Amino acid sequence: MKTIKQVSELLGMSKVTLRYYDKIGLLKVNRAANGYRIYDEQDIHILRNIVVFKQAGFSLEDIKLLIGLYSFEEGDECNNRANEIILKNLAEMKKQISFLGKVTTIIEELLPLFETHQLYKINQETLEMNIEELFEETKTNQIEETT
Repeated sequence: MKTIKQVSELLGMSKVTLRYYDKIGLLKVNRAANGYRIYDEQDIHILRNIVVFKQAGFSLEDIKLLIGLYSFEEGDECNNRANEIILKNLAEMKKQISFLGKVTTIIEELLPLFETHQLYKINQETLEMNIEELFEETKTNQIEETT
């Protein structure tokens, strides 16, 4: 069993974040007789999952649903729910990877242009057009997310 301080140090998470996850029911933490939160190995395993899913861009709501599946009876319903959440997020990750690839290309094209001010000025219009296209893509993605 570990204290909140030990888990915070072990996982590199703030104590505030750990308390928040407990408060919103993302992770139900046991308490010692003195009322302090205590974490077992299963809690730490779940927290590691939370860190990875958050880093991958999953919402806390989706993570909560996935973590909740730990208590589901194994079977088709559990698998279907997990697959639905994961496939939705996978599609979003692929969009993000594609977008970041485009941004990376533009940034790589920018680097040599800053060697001299003259090179930047010559290519400024092309660069601004590329940025405008990416901006429009982000607006389109935001519209798709809200519908």
